[in-house]
Amino acid sequence: MQFELDFPYALGAPTATGVIRQAVCDFEVIEVLGFEPSGAGEHVYLWIEKRGANTGWVAAQLAAFAGLRDFDVSYAGKKDRHAVTRQWLSAWLPKADPDFSQLALPGVSILRAARHSKKLRRGMHEGNRFRIRIRQLEGDRNDLQERLGKLRRDGFPNYFGEQRFGIDGNNLQRADEMFKGQRTQRSKKEIYLSAARSYLFNRQLAREVDAGTWCERDESGASRSGWLYGKTRDDHLLPRDDALSTWEEGLVRFDVKAMLRPLAVVPDELEWTFEPDALVVNFGLPSGAYATSLLREIVQYGRLTAGEDPVLG
Repeated sequence: MQFELDFPYALGAPTATGVIRQAVCDFEVIEVLGFEPSGAGEHVYLWIEKRGANTGWVAAQLAAFAGLRDFDVSYAGKKDRHAVTRQWLSAWLPKADPDFSQLALPGVSILRAARHSKKLRRGMHEGNRFRIRIRQLEGDRNDLQERLGKLRRDGFPNYFGEQRFGIDGNNLQRADEMFKGQRTQRSKKEIYLSAARSYLFNRQLAREVDAGTWCERDESGASRSGWLYGKTRDDHLLPRDDALSTWEEGLVRFDVKAMLRPLAVVPDELEWTFEPDALVVNFGLPSGAYATSLLREIVQYGRLTAGEDPVLG
């Protein structure tokens, strides 16, 4: 089964080209937690900086060092491996207080530790701030200025990034097989379910982009929302995708809960600087939004790295 991953652009396909992640330092991410650890409680929050390291791998190493089970170490969101990122992890340590200064992980530094009463859970943070350098930039800079101005004012379609779907859409293929009854590794099931509902959302959003309605606001001035498919008491509200009806049924069968997701995202404090052969952009995004969904509206970008992890928020 073939999956269309080239979703329509809000501003039309960019004419400028460039390269992202030529160097690890070209992609910087700082997690914004939105609150301060209280200083007391059963959980130790660790503020880390990592370079070239996977968030899940770092969490597993922390668990092993502290003698904990893997699920006793958690984080609010995965951050890209091929980047310089700062984020919080939490470890359940009601009694012990290990000397984390003795933990030696390549590319990882622990910058701060503080106790808190609650475990850090997925999506618990407010958002992320990004500083991204697009190198080997070629294209009309007046057009780039115009695009950036529109993105700062109107935002961009809140697509799930292509990373969500795996290399060449492999996660979608596995999801399709799973919905058709093929047995799947338990550890992979959540990944495939997430990829499937993300793809359904992107198809729904693509129709809004084609119609020019993706950035419309509701009565309160907030972005309209679309559905992440799953179980809901108001299933008549979910738009149907006849081409993938077995996926919609499968998400319900696997007891996935339906949720709403904004159709549009306006980046926070989007700023940019042109260098002789590069463009540097700085901006903030809420939890769950993808930096690559903003970048694709600016330039047609290539990569000099492979096997990337998503910035899931």
